[in-house]
Amino acid sequence: MSLYSELMTRLEFQSAAEDLFKIPRGSLKPSDSRDTIKGWESFVDVDLLTLIEKEFGIEAESEIMEQETFGDLVELLESKGAFSG
Repeated sequence: MSLYSELMTRLEFQSAAEDLFKIPRGSLKPSDSRDTIKGWESFVDVDLLTLIEKEFGIEAESEIMEQETFGDLVELLESKGAFSG
């Protein structure tokens, strides 16, 4: 069961990702990547994939992992109809 009502919004997804990366809420930028976020390590990718699958029902592991930046990831999820509002 989702922690949120219906599908997450972009902001809810960003907040959840910030929690996974252990960075302050509101600090994640579209240009941020594994190179710029110390907490974005390979084991966090597993949690991020789980979040995406659980919240959006999207199982595109290789495609998701190929995204260079957080903004790229959000655009991919948007293209797959991931967000509400």
